[in-house]
Amino acid sequence: MEREGQNILAKTAFLIIVAACIVSVAWTGGVDTPPDSANRVTEPLSGTAWNLVEFRADNGSVVAPLHGTAPLIVFGESGTLSGSAGCNLYSAPYRINGSTIAVEPVVATAAYPADEQELVQQENRYRELLVAAASYRVEDDRLTISGPSGREVLTFARAEQPGSVPLLATEWHLTRYTTGSGSTVASPVPGTDITLVFDGDGTVSGSAGCNAYSAPYQVNETGIGVERIIATKASCAEPAGIMEQEKTYLDLLRSAAGYRIVGDTLAVIDGNGRAILFFTADP
Repeated sequence: MEREGQNILAKTAFLIIVAACIVSVAWTGGVDTPPDSANRVTEPLSGTAWNLVEFRADNGSVVAPLHGTAPLIVFGESGTLSGSAGCNLYSAPYRINGSTIAVEPVVATAAYPADEQELVQQENRYRELLVAAASYRVEDDRLTISGPSGREVLTFARAEQPGSVPLLATEWHLTRYTTGSGSTVASPVPGTDITLVFDGDGTVSGSAGCNAYSAPYQVNETGIGVERIIATKASCAEPAGIMEQEKTYLDLLRSAAGYRIVGDTLAVIDGNGRAILFFTADP
């Protein structure tokens, strides 16, 4: 989980589904004003990315994020921010006017490793503080967000703007998948590599860990459907659990209804809006 969190935070910019992350550009001046003139006004956070370094806990103290799970926020160019909350991906519309900022309710995936209550609490608190944002300031490489009372609640350090990876023609490698009711996630069995490739001809294919598979798919901006998966019939004895994992993976892939991409992370979402599969692009 730590490696995955760091990978997301180092390169990301979700989805989503969930994806993915952008803020508007305003213009002033008359109709004859050229676009490159000094009258052009650009929203100041557009195109920037930030890693959380500290936040206001429930008890009022200022604390650092759990190791390896620091949230990332990316401001795009169409009034939407997105990123990783530490484990799950999120996005939300927002508005800036001068030094004030308003963030609308966050849409996020919702899957966690088992027994990670601290991470659940941190993500919930982060999203709560983000939606409560009232003002902000940028000083050098620090972004500070304050709540309605003027109290500082979130502090970020500037991060490199991550590049976005296309859904098609990318080899995606499974990093986590949901288990049980869909609210907890597991990592793939060590020694297995589950892959996913969307081809432009409408076919998805890859390795399910033991067997190769393929299927027709349909996709639009955030929706996806996978039909009639065909797989080879080999039976692998090792590593332990590989065949059970393969069945779970293919069943989850059949239930795909949407997706989000943040940087090099792909989340596949089912019809209930739950993130069921997480992938990372082949480096």
